[in-house]
Amino acid sequence: MNLQHWLHFPVFLFLVYLLWRDARHSESLKTFFWVGLGLKLAAGLLLGYLYLAYLGGGDTWVYHKQAIKVKEAAELNGSQYLRLLLFNEIGDIPIGFAKWPQYSNSFFFVKLLSLLYFLTGSSYWGSSLYLSLFNFWGCWFLVKQIQKYYPAYGTSAAVVFLLFPSVVFWTSGVVKDSLFMGSLCLTVGLFLQLFNATNSMEAVKKFLLYVPVIYLLWRIKFFLAAVLLVILGALLVTKLVTRQFPNLRSKTRRFLIWCGILGVLAFVASFAHPTFNLDFFVEHILWNYRNIVAASDSASPLLSFPDLQPTLWSVAAHAPSAVFQMLTRPFLWEPAPLFYKLVGLENLVLGLLILLTIVHLLRQRHLPALPSFLAVLLVFFFISAVLITLPTPNLGSLHRYRAPLLPFFYLLIIAWGPVPGWLDQLRNRKG
Repeated sequence: MNLQHWLHFPVFLFLVYLLWRDARHSESLKTFFWVGLGLKLAAGLLLGYLYLAYLGGGDTWVYHKQAIKVKEAAELNGSQYLRLLLFNEIGDIPIGFAKWPQYSNSFFFVKLLSLLYFLTGSSYWGSSLYLSLFNFWGCWFLVKQIQKYYPAYGTSAAVVFLLFPSVVFWTSGVVKDSLFMGSLCLTVGLFLQLFNATNSMEAVKKFLLYVPVIYLLWRIKFFLAAVLLVILGALLVTKLVTRQFPNLRSKTRRFLIWCGILGVLAFVASFAHPTFNLDFFVEHILWNYRNIVAASDSASPLLSFPDLQPTLWSVAAHAPSAVFQMLTRPFLWEPAPLFYKLVGLENLVLGLLILLTIVHLLRQRHLPALPSFLAVLLVFFFISAVLITLPTPNLGSLHRYRAPLLPFFYLLIIAWGPVPGWLDQLRNRKG
């Protein structure tokens, strides 16, 4: 650490102030702000420390070393660095992950990280703070939008996006998931604003903000970005159609229209990227599954899909098991190293949350109405859960990959249970 590592700190504090200036006006959510922000920043630093001290560095420190090399080369040849940023022209710049630069999200991440290193003086820890802050900004923005348009789900959104341990930890610091989670939440939040725009001018403004966020999301995880955009796009078109034809506004007809438009958009999206070819996609799922199983330590628990075949029917048949195992494995009682025991403990707590909500609903004898927008996000969760689980039988990796998706499922689980009521009572007692 040197003086250059601290010169950027007033900029960081100013960004925090801008977020707080907006948050302090939200009476129902501001109690979550400092707790959520503190957890997020601390998690990013802790992740870097644990990887460095106990895991030999891992990807996060590989990105750090790569970004330093790129920054040092940029200081010697600025024009070449500019061509790298804009056109992926590598030249003599020693950047890794460059075999498929137009597709590699690691290559893209290192480019962005090298830009950030100009601000932080190549400080890993300073850059971790900014990436964690970006992630927090995205999560906070989405929580605010959910609170605004669906107040009954506001407290639940704050809990799942800002306080869930694995969500906070695995989406913080110098990792790609910091950018993914932040851009994912910004994309969903901006779409919610676009979906509720009252006039065309407002819609155009939201769309212009939407474009760069979608680009960032696409470059980090394009296959999940495609799923989200197709699902949300179908919802928006459905709203426009039913606005023009009032006789189509019943729930059943809106659902059928959404399914039809979803099919059309999915077909169109299959031409947007070479890997969206259905045959290639299902074959890649099986190829990835078999390779990870072969390379994994037999002492660590793995997911098993012995009958998985490279066909759409087989993927669909294995989907319920994939989602269930993603949410529940590893079990606490499975023989496994300490890390998996901690994951198993979290799974046990989350399972108890589901049970608690079921009991609460049975006592209430009333199933809350589910807004169409939140129902669509639940569809996004289930499809994405299948797409990341089947090709990732290694539970250590899967635990990281599932972290950005969990809030979209537990948003409903917590909102429909007794937890929001308990939190409201606690706030009233303190007030």
